[in-house]
Amino acid sequence: MELKLKLFSSLMEHLPDEAVGNTVKVVTTVPKSCNDLVARYKIPPESVQVVMVNGEHVSSESRDDPLRDGDTISIWPSIQGG
Repeated sequence: MELKLKLFSSLMEHLPDEAVGNTVKVVTTVPKSCNDLVARYKIPPESVQVVMVNGEHVSSESRDDPLRDGDTISIWPSIQGG
């Protein structure tokens, strides 16, 4: 199974060295969920605000659903303004 993980803004600090820009290729033999990727890359769950899979919003209740081969997962942090 091959996935693409894209992290944005302050979450980019959690990307490994092999990432290109804000994207890392994830290869796994075990089905993963969005929450599995958050844990794998040591992203604090409370920092995750918006998750999309293939451009479609994923609710917090659905983030444990299994991903499929070829999925692109995009994650944004909470954004604060003033």
